[in-house]
Amino acid sequence: MVDVAVFENDVWKRLTAPAETITFEELALRWNSVDISVRIEGYGVLADHEQLLSDLRGSFGRGLMAGASERSLAEQVCDWSPPCANDVFFGPKPEVKVTRHHHAIPKPFILRAEADGPDLVLTISLFGFASQWLGDVRAAMLGAVRERMEWRRLAGGRFLPRDLVVSLRQHQISAVAAGEQAPADCVMRFITPVDCKNTDPLDRPVSILSRLASRLYLMARWQDVAIEVDWRQISAAWRALEINVIKQERHKITRDSGRTSTRFFIPGRLLDVELSGNLQAVWPLLKLGEVVHVGRGTVAGLGRYKLD
Repeated sequence: MVDVAVFENDVWKRLTAPAETITFEELALRWNSVDISVRIEGYGVLADHEQLLSDLRGSFGRGLMAGASERSLAEQVCDWSPPCANDVFFGPKPEVKVTRHHHAIPKPFILRAEADGPDLVLTISLFGFASQWLGDVRAAMLGAVRERMEWRRLAGGRFLPRDLVVSLRQHQISAVAAGEQAPADCVMRFITPVDCKNTDPLDRPVSILSRLASRLYLMARWQDVAIEVDWRQISAAWRALEINVIKQERHKITRDSGRTSTRFFIPGRLLDVELSGNLQAVWPLLKLGEVVHVGRGTVAGLGRYKLD
């Protein structure tokens, strides 16, 4: 049975009734997101820890739960106006039809971790109108870093500074540079593994582009727009490309859910994927994908790549 409170939720209304319809190229040029980066002095040795972003996701989520409505805590649609931040970033979302199937609109954020010299930089990217809950996110991120993360467990005997010295930086991204002429070839160099749960990109590398297109089609709703696309035409464009996996490593991705007290093991691959041919039709997708990632587990940092 459909929850009738769905239709009273302001976020659901915006996601199901976008203001206008645009193309993928226009989406890239009008993209809007906000990065909040937390720097922790001397913690850079943890940047590549496989559990770091999964733990941060859980700690961040617990921070949002502290200010959540009763319905949101029960994993139902929040009935507050405006909805609580826990509902926006972790609550149920409406489904949208992509080609022949319906998919839930993805969560409007991703996490990433980087070492900057000796320091650890943890970044959360908020997409589109989800940035209206910026204050809640900032407080939950700082609370996660200062109070809820088990740093010594993650360190596993490695040296960490005695004092936790934390600073914060905020950065607005108002567009993605996808309007230029596409190159004749490029390489997607994955920084974190992409999942292979249903489709292995080693066997079918074109699946990376189809999954990316579907993700962006859904994620556009957070920008208050729907996407107009000729799926036959764009799929013909990426099938016409020469796509080769030129480097790969097999990974077993571990994901822990504190909310459901379960652990998931997902097969994944760390890849370099070379694309050549007429890239113009897929170039906006590739450039946007650097921002939103591709595949499952993106909120915990998976499926991140850079174009070379």
